[in-house]
Amino acid sequence: MTFYKFKFDFEVGNLVKSPCKECKEREENFPKCIAVCKILDRLQSVLAETRSCTRN
Repeated sequence: MTFYKFKFDFEVGNLVKSPCKECKEREENFPKCIAVCKILDRLQSVLAETRSCTRN
């Protein structure tokens, strides 16, 4: 039997603003910087492990 351990979206929280908004790399390298951004990579990893509570 497989046991999945996921968090629901209400347990993780809400993203209030984009981490790119105040990033220094954005002015020079956007959108190329997205591929190597550690903050976005961590954010995507957290969101990938969550399950939505809505039926949308």
